[in-house]
Amino acid sequence: MFHSTFQQAARISQRRFQSSAATTFVVKKKEAFAKGAFQSNWLADPSTYPLIFIMGVAGCLVLGVGASCLMYNPDVQISPNKRGSTMRTWQF
Repeated sequence: MFHSTFQQAARISQRRFQSSAATTFVVKKKEAFAKGAFQSNWLADPSTYPLIFIMGVAGCLVLGVGASCLMYNPDVQISPNKRGSTMRTWQF
């Protein structure tokens, strides 16, 4: 009973793919980037400059907070000597 249902679904899905072009999203984006679409879309319009600046500052903030938490938070134990200890020594 299910065998014929799966066969029919497989045939229908093959027909659907044959009716359209077989280009993927990644291939299209790669071609657009190669043509310089990023520069023409984002850098040609001066109103996007504040957005790019804010996203850059936010990215730097995220990296800075993450790095400071990894380095100075007592709950993070990267040192092999402190790993797996049940009691905190509160020493850096």
